[in-house]
Amino acid sequence: MKQCYIESDGLQLAYLDNGVESDHVLVLMHGLFARASLYIPFMERTKDWRIVAPDLRGHGKSGHAKTQADYDRASYLHDLEVLLDEIGAAKHLILLGHSLSGVTAYQYAAAHPDRIDGLIIEDMGHQVSGELSYAMKFQEPAPTLTALCQSIEQAQNENHYLYYAESAYEAEDGWRLCFDNKGIKASQDYLNGDYTKTFQNVSCPALLMRGANSPILSEDVWEEMKQLHPHAEVEQFKKCGHAIHFEDLDSFTTSVHQFLNKWNI
Repeated sequence: MKQCYIESDGLQLAYLDNGVESDHVLVLMHGLFARASLYIPFMERTKDWRIVAPDLRGHGKSGHAKTQADYDRASYLHDLEVLLDEIGAAKHLILLGHSLSGVTAYQYAAAHPDRIDGLIIEDMGHQVSGELSYAMKFQEPAPTLTALCQSIEQAQNENHYLYYAESAYEAEDGWRLCFDNKGIKASQDYLNGDYTKTFQNVSCPALLMRGANSPILSEDVWEEMKQLHPHAEVEQFKKCGHAIHFEDLDSFTTSVHQFLNKWNI
C-alpha cells in the first residue's frame, strides 16, 4: 500500500494506492468524518484491480481548505478530476462513493460518460438534506482517546464512534481528530439539494447500496432512486446503518466484487 500526494489548486491531497499494475481501476471515495484508511480492509481483499482511495480535502492526511467556501461542490469535483488525471488512462474506470462522495461520484459520472464505466453509490440519495453542527461539539483536545470517543458518542447518533475514531491522533495537547470540523459543516451545507436531474443523467452501469437502518438515506428516497434507474443493481444490507463498508465488510465486499465481475480481467 503506497501513500501518495498530489496538489489541487495549491491544496495538498493524500491518497492510498494499492500498487497493482492493472488497467482496471477502482476509485474509493469516503464520506464526511472518514478517511481513506477505512477502506484498507476491503482493498486487501480485492485482487487484480488497481485501487486508489483519496483522503478528501479536510480529512485524513490531506490539507484543510483555507476558507469554508472551498468546501463547495465544485472543489470536490475538481479534486476528483485532478486525481483521475494523476491516475492516467484506464481500460475500465469505476467510481465508488460513500455518502457525500456518492453525490460527487454520480455528478462526475453524469458529466463524463465517456470516462466512467461504472458507478457504486454507498448509502446516498438524489435528494440530500442534513445539518452537521454537532461536529463542533466533539471534545478537542481530549485528555484520553476514551474521553474523545465518549464526546463523539454523546454528540451524534449517525455512526458508531469507532468510525470517527479512525481519524483520532495524539497531539502535544491531547487527543484530536484530523478532519476539519468547520469544513465538514460547510461541506454538508453546500451538499444539500435536489440532484434528481443529475442522477437521471447517469448512463453507466450502477450499483446502489443502502443500509436498512440508515439515518441518511430514507426508504422513500431509496425507492425513488430505484424508479429513476430501473436498470441499476440494488442491494439493501439488513445489518447496517450508514457506513456499510465499516459495519458489514463481508457483505460489502461480496456485493462490490460481484459488480466488478462485469469487467472480467
